[in-house]
Amino acid sequence: MERRTLLSLLAGGLAGLAGCGTPEGETETPTPEEGTDAPTETPTTEARVERSLTLWNPTPNPVFTTVVGVRGDRDVFFENRDLLPGERAGLSVAVPSGETAVLVETDTGLRGRSTWTVDAAFEGLEVVLGRGGAEFWRTVSCDARGECSLAAATPDDGPRIDLPLVGDGSSRWYAPAGVVVENPGPETTARLRIDLGDTALVDQAYRVPSGARLSIPVTYRSGDYRVAVETDERRVETEWPVPDEPTKYVDVSSGATGCGPANTTLTIANRDDEPHRLSLRVDAASGDESFDRVLALDPGEVRELVPVTTSGANAVSASLETGAAVSGTWWSCPPRGPASVVVDATGTVSLRVAGPQPG
Repeated sequence: MERRTLLSLLAGGLAGLAGCGTPEGETETPTPEEGTDAPTETPTTEARVERSLTLWNPTPNPVFTTVVGVRGDRDVFFENRDLLPGERAGLSVAVPSGETAVLVETDTGLRGRSTWTVDAAFEGLEVVLGRGGAEFWRTVSCDARGECSLAAATPDDGPRIDLPLVGDGSSRWYAPAGVVVENPGPETTARLRIDLGDTALVDQAYRVPSGARLSIPVTYRSGDYRVAVETDERRVETEWPVPDEPTKYVDVSSGATGCGPANTTLTIANRDDEPHRLSLRVDAASGDESFDRVLALDPGEVRELVPVTTSGANAVSASLETGAAVSGTWWSCPPRGPASVVVDATGTVSLRVAGPQPG
């Protein structure tokens, strides 16, 4: 995308962004009176701080992404990135404190705009590129022992366990499984508790501002964990199987839980040189109505379906008219890519999941 085009699109929406007309620390040049010389403007250098900017493409397609930040009439940053399916690119940008207008656009036609309020409590901004739009989150990493700019009071009887837990030898992955607490609504205080069996690993309260995502690394150890988040409005409890769900997300505004903005595309491919009738059923993790279809597949035919709308453990069963069948669990959770039901050249049907697999 041309830089001029993107900046003109951003300029058209600046009027509605608070704090972007005349940024703090800048003044408008006064109009000189008739018969007087115009005052000489002395340029000032605005102090900037380094912050992280993360671009995440959880869709099944590669995208070319342009993101620009503008403060007043000046560029703060301008970046172009090619993002593979599922790729998460971390950048470092120098931005002034206060508010910066941010616009992102992809070659697929997606466009999103937001205001990035930079303050000392947050480490950066995460932009999640979905199919229909972009989400913008201010981010901070929080130590499970309470070392966090947004930590509130810790209960006196809180756990004293070194985290993240070390592995147990049954699984290996390169980043700890963790919990993300996010808040698209008004600011609230949330108490997070994480248990493994009878052992309390985390018991900590956090201040969660609007538009914030708090990431807490917890464990390298496989197991069935339990996560509870409590605010003044609600209490949410959910199971967290590790490493099947590398990250457990909890929305404190709605109470929704999941394993992230996963790709929900299921590819159906007939690699055989014979036509087949495939009976496919997907029972979504969210409990929504099941996807149940019979598909007539020509030799070599490939279809893309979206049988679920949320991430999680989806039960998949597929069978052919020949009696060949397969069933299994499709974990539509990052960092996994698109899943596939494939009929191979021998007429065997299988369930496959693309991308890196923990465990």
